[in-house]
Amino acid sequence: MTNPYHDAMDRCTPPEGLRERMEENVLAGRPKRSKTFKPRGFRKKTAAVLLAAALLLGTGATTTWDPLFIRRFGPGAALSALGGAVFQEVNVTSVCDDVSLTVTQALSSDRTIYLLLEYQLPEGFSPGEGERLSYPGAVKYYGTGDYTWEELKAVEEHLWQDYDWSTNLSYGDYFDREDFVLAHYDLTHSKDGNGNSSGSASTKDYDQSTNTITWLYTHDFNTGWSLNEQPLTVLVTPPILEREDGTRSAVTGHPAIVTFQPAYDGPQALTARLEEGDVTISATLSPFSLALEAEGMGYPYYEDMVKDTRLVTRDGTEKAVSLMGVTGGGGSFGPEGQPQEVSTILHFLLITDIGSYTAIRMGDYEIPLS
Repeated sequence: MTNPYHDAMDRCTPPEGLRERMEENVLAGRPKRSKTFKPRGFRKKTAAVLLAAALLLGTGATTTWDPLFIRRFGPGAALSALGGAVFQEVNVTSVCDDVSLTVTQALSSDRTIYLLLEYQLPEGFSPGEGERLSYPGAVKYYGTGDYTWEELKAVEEHLWQDYDWSTNLSYGDYFDREDFVLAHYDLTHSKDGNGNSSGSASTKDYDQSTNTITWLYTHDFNTGWSLNEQPLTVLVTPPILEREDGTRSAVTGHPAIVTFQPAYDGPQALTARLEEGDVTISATLSPFSLALEAEGMGYPYYEDMVKDTRLVTRDGTEKAVSLMGVTGGGGSFGPEGQPQEVSTILHFLLITDIGSYTAIRMGDYEIPLS
């Protein structure tokens, strides 16, 4: 994903000796890990990310964003008041037998979360020549209360040996079971039958010195749930070791979970909804994303809806949402091939001050945000 802050910083060439001084500053400012988890060694980053981290420390900021967050949103976001409101230093670790899963930091609103997940690989395990670690096959989110690894293991362990955790063709039905212990708490399912949920992984980073792998995960919960309502349990299947000959194997034989309470001081998501005749339009605006759904507007594809949608500011200025981020979505067609409904979630390139917008305009319809 192209980031204007990132691109600009990558063209910076720091003076000789500055890199070493910045490494010392970043290490000095990095928060301590919990006692159950090995501290991460310093990862080699581009001069741009090091410069951004050093700038943060130099300002006397009370929080230090991980370089992966800075690469995603730019150093300006980390220095802003809104960036501080959505940031959370977490550092919660769950030891899951031979592996550990840690949420190190989070950026969140009531509907969207960016998570840094750090996975401690089994002792003695490391990728060999011609091998690489891939993402987990599945990441799941549950609103469980304070749920632990021991509770999950006690109920589910007898089933794990039946699955090949290197392919979701094997374990895909594991999470769809009616008797799966966490099924009732699945936050990707809608409370009221409306809304949608989507997630993605944008970055992975393997640290050989500590034998850990870090992922940057994003998930949007436009399903009626608020992330502030209950602790969040994150479940990941094992990461996959891929070999040059095409064979694959899971690094362990079981999933891992960690539970923490998301917290932020930013604005609540704004919503807009219109029902007029055969037309239904709904939108959810958060500092990180804009979820859109339209029925009866005649859009063949969700991209057409995005091109026809603007956010309206307090002074009446309209801003094309197609210029604000990247999207993925889908749609449905009627029995005669006519377009019926399209939906998408647009992820903003920058953290957005949603308080500056009063309405959304789609086609000829202007709908107030509240």
